[in-house]
Amino acid sequence: MKVGDLVIRKNVMSGAEQRERLGAGIVLKKTMTGRPEHPCITVFYSKVGKTYAIAESLMEVVSEVKK
Repeated sequence: MKVGDLVIRKNVMSGAEQRERLGAGIVLKKTMTGRPEHPCITVFYSKVGKTYAIAESLMEVVSEVKK
């Protein structure tokens, strides 16, 4: 997963509702944060016009940016 990839919430547990409500988003930033520290991404969702931070492990790539 890298900046510019199109991602969507994995369809597990509470993710199903978020997947439907937010749709796909674009990865804007990757960071290590939390306790314990873990890979997180900042995602912009155009469907709702908002940006959220989420654990990278909870997301899946829909389309990769070619670099």
